[in-house]
Amino acid sequence: MSDIEASRAPRMGLPVVTYVLSLLGSIFIVQAYRPALPITLLILAVPAAALVWMIVQGIRARRMLGAAPCGSRAYARRIVVLALVYAALLIAAIWLNRHYTLNGPVAVIVAVLPALPMLGMIVAMGRLILDEKDEYQRMLHVRQMLIATGLMLAACSIWGFLEQFEQVPHLPAYWAFIVWCAGLGFGTLYNEHRS
Repeated sequence: MSDIEASRAPRMGLPVVTYVLSLLGSIFIVQAYRPALPITLLILAVPAAALVWMIVQGIRARRMLGAAPCGSRAYARRIVVLALVYAALLIAAIWLNRHYTLNGPVAVIVAVLPALPMLGMIVAMGRLILDEKDEYQRMLHVRQMLIATGLMLAACSIWGFLEQFEQVPHLPAYWAFIVWCAGLGFGTLYNEHRS
């Protein structure tokens, strides 16, 4: 492949930044302002669209660079489906919690339901590494996940100490996964910068 063809391959920077910022922004808006269900759906549609854009750009880049899409296509399908299921279950859980007094086993079930697709995403990410036949692409995925893990551990540790000293508000533990997903974006940017 020539340098000119490689330079025409889609860059991931803008889609990644758009996804990370829209994800964090939408979560903040929904948590802080608790909008009505139709508005919540519109707000959550933005990071969903950004995720699809990011995945499509990644697939196009791999195709233009001549990399076989081994595990990437299946991974993209899994992640998009799981993200949609997560959004639907999260919206349903929030709605049920706002409109009904939940307690006991019902409250536990409603609270755990949105976490199940998140667990599925973690499994899908692990399958991506196992399904990837290209060793270089596998190494890029592993490095991306290591960067995400390091960022998540650093952010959670610092936030925990700040919270202990009452300098920041308490955040629910599920934010660790959200920070990790944002870290995947930074890992993608790092990989792009290094190649």
